[in-house]
Amino acid sequence: MNIYPQFLELLSAAIWNRRANMTLFREMDERKWQDLIQLTKKQRVIGLISDAIQTLPKERQPPKAIRIKLLLLTEKIEEANLSLNKKLIKISEEYNRKEFKFALLKGQGNAVFYPNPLHRTSGDIDLYLYRKDDYERAKKWIRNRNFSHDLESIHHIGFVYESAHIENHRYVTYFTKKKYDRLLACAINRIIENDAFEWIRIENTPIRVLPVEFNAFYIYLHLFHHFISNGIGFRQVCDWLLILSENDSRIDKKRFTELAEQFDLLKAMQTTAYACIKYLGTKPEIFPFELKQDTKYTDLLITDILEGGHFGYHRNGMEKKRSLWAGRWFRYTVAVKRAFKFGFIAPSHIFLVPLSKAITRLKLTLKRKE
Repeated sequence: MNIYPQFLELLSAAIWNRRANMTLFREMDERKWQDLIQLTKKQRVIGLISDAIQTLPKERQPPKAIRIKLLLLTEKIEEANLSLNKKLIKISEEYNRKEFKFALLKGQGNAVFYPNPLHRTSGDIDLYLYRKDDYERAKKWIRNRNFSHDLESIHHIGFVYESAHIENHRYVTYFTKKKYDRLLACAINRIIENDAFEWIRIENTPIRVLPVEFNAFYIYLHLFHHFISNGIGFRQVCDWLLILSENDSRIDKKRFTELAEQFDLLKAMQTTAYACIKYLGTKPEIFPFELKQDTKYTDLLITDILEGGHFGYHRNGMEKKRSLWAGRWFRYTVAVKRAFKFGFIAPSHIFLVPLSKAITRLKLTLKRKE
């Protein structure tokens, strides 16, 4: 039995805060439930699926041992979120003392839009240091404090702060084409110049974030960036859907559509939106752009997400241990194959990915030899 329909029904019930359709769970035995939980782990949506299962009648829920396991896993997710929130507040206080101005990107800033913010599986803390020179000053601070840190990439540096992985971003994201980098820089500069950032509260502490309309666009950029390289999981999809649904009255559809068109991403967004309507019961009206007809890419997209898992890490061959350069070559070949498979939903972005990855790798290699 294919457990994809049951998984998608539970996920839909969780994010839209409704009861799951019990008729889909008549033939679920222990083995099928085990398969569903494994899929849930790969998609990083354990807390959401656990919540949805509790809306089923007792006779349609999984065996007691599986329910207890889910409860324990969900408690760990809650604890991880509470711990990460404390570390976010602490690094925020450190940066404020050092006068490193930053905006929180993604992550805990997305969690506030979930029915239960503590049930979103947490990840890194991503901070955009938007003021001139603050990124370099913060980099020196990291090294002076002897924090364990990653090799610096083109646009960010990661480090470990009290067991939390934090990424300081020089740019919010980047593209394969300079044209889009320039458009993004203009949009971000307008936000900075007009001090148009917004504030959220995490455990009663104010944290600066991107303005909601641009943030909804940015969350899709992040999703799309990973999709064209290796893939995405449903946690990334939920992030986008929930920021849209919780803020639909605040997002101007005309401006949002113009932004998507400027970045040549409208078709990709429409494909993603239609897939979410078809498979996750998403209301069409939450999307701030005109929707198009279903295409072959709708089913391809959902199948790719289901099979690839979180950031595509669970795709066949991705989990195999390889040497550094063998791993890089494997990921590169995956990106090339994906470019041919999905290129036509955003050709000006996707077809350039193989070349862009090769150039970026060369730049990083040369930089580290300096």
